[in-house]
Amino acid sequence: MDEIKDEVLMMNYRQKRDPEAMVSLFRRYRRPLFQYLVRRTGSPSRAEDLTQEVFAALMKGADKYEPSGSFKSYIYRIASNLSAKEWRTYRRRVQLQTEVVDTKAQSADRVESMEEAARVRNALLELDDGQRDAILLREYQGLSYEEISQVMDVAVGTIKSRIARGKLALRRTLLGQPGAQAARIGVRS
Repeated sequence: MDEIKDEVLMMNYRQKRDPEAMVSLFRRYRRPLFQYLVRRTGSPSRAEDLTQEVFAALMKGADKYEPSGSFKSYIYRIASNLSAKEWRTYRRRVQLQTEVVDTKAQSADRVESMEEAARVRNALLELDDGQRDAILLREYQGLSYEEISQVMDVAVGTIKSRIARGKLALRRTLLGQPGAQAARIGVRS
C-alpha cells in the first residue's frame, strides 16, 4: 500500500474504513508530524500526544475529507490547528525541555551544537505564531509555499512575507542585535 497516493489512501479509509490505508498514512506521516510538533511546542512528550491527536482527528473527521488539495497540506493543517490551540491554552506554561548533556561523554563540538540548537528553538518560540509556523513548515518540513498557504489558509505572498520577517527576527535574536522585538512585529529599526 505504500506506493498508493496519500489522497487515495485517505479516500479508501473514508469510504471503506480500510485500516491498512490509515496504517500506511500513519507510517508516512508520524515522524515528520512529530518533528514539526516538537519544533512547534518545544516539548517532545507533548508533540507525541499531539501527533496521536492529529491521527485521531483525521479518523474522526474522515467523512469530511475532500481530496481538493494535497493530503500533505490537509494533515499539516490539522497539526497546525491542534498545536495552535495547545499553544493558546498553555502559552504561559510552555517551557523548553533541554537535554541533559554529559560533557565528559560528549565532544565539545557536540555540546556546542546542542546549545546552538537550543538557542534556535528558543528564538523560534519567541516569534509570533504565523511566522513560526511558516518557517517550521518551510524549513523543517519542506512544504512548498503553496502547501503552506493551504495549511495556514492565507495567500502565498503572506507566507513569503512571514518567512522573510521571521528569518530577520531570528537572525537578530540569534546574533543578539537590538531591534529583534521590533522586527518580530514588523517595525523597522
